Amino acid sequence: MKKKADFLFSADENKFREALRDFLVRVDAQKIEQEINEQNYYPRELYGKLGEGGFLAQVLPVGYGGSGSLTCEAILAEELGASCVPLAWIHSTSSYAYATIARYGTETQKKKYLSAMKSGAKIGAIAITEPEAGSDVMRMATRAERKDDEYVIAGEKRNITNGSKADILLVWAITNPGVDPAVGMSVFIVEPEKGFEVLEDYKLLGGFPGTINSHLKFDRLSVPKENLLGGENNKGAKILFDELAIERALYAAMLVGEARPVLELAVRYSMVREQFGTTISRFEAVSFKIADMATKLEAAKLMVYHTTRLIDAGFNAEKESAMAKLLASEAFYGVANNTVQILGGRGVTDEYPAEWAFRMARLSMIPAGTNEIMRFIVQREVYKAYRRKRAGED
Repeated sequence: MKKKADFLFSADENKFREALRDFLVRVDAQKIEQEINEQNYYPRELYGKLGEGGFLAQVLPVGYGGSGSLTCEAILAEELGASCVPLAWIHSTSSYAYATIARYGTETQKKKYLSAMKSGAKIGAIAITEPEAGSDVMRMATRAERKDDEYVIAGEKRNITNGSKADILLVWAITNPGVDPAVGMSVFIVEPEKGFEVLEDYKLLGGFPGTINSHLKFDRLSVPKENLLGGENNKGAKILFDELAIERALYAAMLVGEARPVLELAVRYSMVREQFGTTISRFEAVSFKIADMATKLEAAKLMVYHTTRLIDAGFNAEKESAMAKLLASEAFYGVANNTVQILGGRGVTDEYPAEWAFRMARLSMIPAGTNEIMRFIVQREVYKAYRRKRAGED
């Protein structure tokens, strides 16, 4: 019997999701997540097993062993988020880098780097944010100067997920400081070596086990000119905004996955917790929270896959990806916040993962662009579309 949820996806997409779920059960990903929370280790071995299982290459072109489907990549992000959050963060961030190489790399670059994603042999990261350039990314101070057959990169990047563990980083830098950054920025494929320094690995919200968030320094690090992504035309800004649309869609998918077991916890607990002679699920003060949580999470999920299908079809999805990230992070926060409330006193102890989910959900409103920036993008695109319509352009 076909499920309603299955109806939204193709037979191949449903098959991929089921195979992935079976794999995550076999390796006991949820138990590994619990061990990571207790021991705080970086689950690189499990990441490699994902590669061995053939799950990591979804975002890659068919010719490079992938499915060429951002929708399948989002399914992967969602299921990892539901089963093992640290692994989801490692892979999602890595996939942003490899997806960008797949879209903008030369054939030589693709042949050199993409197989490492398929196998899980090398972890990727993206290095955009700086100490003085967060939401205002055009203020970045990192420079890349051409010297004969190489570029020399100097600057700092901060809040870089996977930063100190990555084998491959995409580093954005100003290559032409004499013009507007929008037309003077480039991006490089960097393999950390001499001239690369990890200044600090941060702890997030009192501890975010299994993930790495780094402050990096590039001290005149030399990169071969062949590692320039997108050619010598200062295309960094265009590549950046395309990357961010993909990043936000996949990040939102991961958040939808992270919220799923939290909602299930609230439902399960409300059905066994008794007060005033009945289970608390019988009280509208509780059951209506469940209704709101389920509705908003489902809306976020639909927005995620609407966005990935637009990108798969070749459409610009800057507005939709911002909507997806905004909806998913706020839906996750609502789920986590209400779950803590439903569990009451137990919700603020470590007896249940509700308080940990609450911290994760609060964090989710900042990466991939703050929710304020997401609202800015959405309103800008809405007004832009209206002006075109009024001018008779649409």
